[in-house]
Amino acid sequence: MKKIYALLTAVVVAGLFVSCEKIRDFGDINKSPNSPSTAFTSYMFTQAERYLYYNVTGTATNGYDPWQQFWNGYLAECKNNQYGPLGTTSTYSISTMYLYPLKNLQYIIEWNEDPEQKDLPNVTSLGSSNNQIAAAKTLQAFYYMNLTDILGPIVITEAFKGSSDDIWKPKYDTQKEVYDYLDKSLNEAYAQFDTNGTLNADADVSFGGDIAKWKKFNASLRMIAAIKLSDVDAATGKSRFAKAYGDGGMTAASDGLFHTHDDLNMGMMYYWNNPTYSGASFCNAPNYFIVNEMKQLQDPRMFKYFDIEGYLGSRDPEKFPRDSYDSFYGIPLGLEQNSEVTAWVPYICSINMKMLAFDATLPVITAARVLLTEAEAANRGWISADAKTLYEAGIKASFDQWGADGAADYIASAAVAYKGGNDGLEQIALQRWIAGYLSDGVQAWADWRRMDVPKMYVGPAAVKQAGLTHYPYRLAYSTSADPDLNAEQYQEALKDLRGSADDVNSRLWWDVNPNEEGVLTAEQVTPPDL
Repeated sequence: MKKIYALLTAVVVAGLFVSCEKIRDFGDINKSPNSPSTAFTSYMFTQAERYLYYNVTGTATNGYDPWQQFWNGYLAECKNNQYGPLGTTSTYSISTMYLYPLKNLQYIIEWNEDPEQKDLPNVTSLGSSNNQIAAAKTLQAFYYMNLTDILGPIVITEAFKGSSDDIWKPKYDTQKEVYDYLDKSLNEAYAQFDTNGTLNADADVSFGGDIAKWKKFNASLRMIAAIKLSDVDAATGKSRFAKAYGDGGMTAASDGLFHTHDDLNMGMMYYWNNPTYSGASFCNAPNYFIVNEMKQLQDPRMFKYFDIEGYLGSRDPEKFPRDSYDSFYGIPLGLEQNSEVTAWVPYICSINMKMLAFDATLPVITAARVLLTEAEAANRGWISADAKTLYEAGIKASFDQWGADGAADYIASAAVAYKGGNDGLEQIALQRWIAGYLSDGVQAWADWRRMDVPKMYVGPAAVKQAGLTHYPYRLAYSTSADPDLNAEQYQEALKDLRGSADDVNSRLWWDVNPNEEGVLTAEQVTPPDL
């Protein structure tokens, strides 16, 4: 595997020469049907998969700003107050995702659809053509879904057409058009998967070439996308969801999509919390909201999610027993002064040390998320299934994933036992939020925007420094790219937003329900009296 990684940078660059900028001219590199380049599809696919970490603990904007885990109540700062005010992160640059993973996947699709190129050794290195195309389309759709859930309108139908069609200022597809495209592309990919064909197991670092798992991932993505239409186009959402549910999504913890960091892409958690690394000046700890919610529910998964001993130091085990819920405290995000942040440090728990490892494996899309999304669909009457059964299966899958004990007693407890109706819908959303800890933060953030579960309030610094009384509803387009280089199309794209302003206050097309706004109370931002 390390040999594959070592070749990535040198080889993949050859396949990425055609950029979005017309001034770059690399001659005939993409014009020879018999020699697409020396890039191997196997290496390009591995490289594309490695960008999954941007969806978990890193960003294409700033590796030290894990906003995906801040804005859904999972993490908070524990050494300074750099990002807590929420105004620091306001724009998102799409260039990295388009230039590397999305473009790699596009090349794989195009080369395998070209009869004059698909049988060349560098193209066949990833496996049989149908499976290459299907896997590339599926992963590409996942990246596109997260991009649109961050920004709103994005470029898809006119993407990568600069050199082929002379389109240098592509139009932005509305979010409705994006979701139409995603469902169509994912259905095509699902039908194209060939269980009798091959997919290079070494190159596929996500599923090891297991086509059955790729098909489950594909159907799961369609359900995750379809459920977001519940408030804007329920009829279409129901139809799409039912089709995907019938095809079969993830059901067991082992079906999930996970990302393992490596020596070329070490875990960002390692940077954040390793005291020997200079980046340790930026440290994160579990957020007040996730710790308090799990304490109230007496959720055994918290002993897998959090640690008391570790980088933040040890506490008297007699006063703070490791197996007591009362020993765990989270830290609020958005305190006003650095001194207020550090005042919490003696009391707060830390991220589980296993998640901070150099080569940690972290979840991206899990069976728990999919089963709890199916539970929501059943609650809404979208599928012929029992919502309670799916709800309990989703919780059990999360316990299995984290190796936690006590799922049956937890599910039977008064606070967790499924109630049905609107109460049941909130229970499903809450359990999906708990199960999503440190997984795909964009989708957890999407859940909160759509359903306002749990109730989350900003810290006082957000009000005083950024004028915000809510967590961001979206990110703005990068000021150095979209507004300046494609101004006319950019202005048209803004019309699709609910609010039409390119800022964190505008909502996306599928986001129509208001979130309760508010600021943490003085009691909530004060360290515990221990």
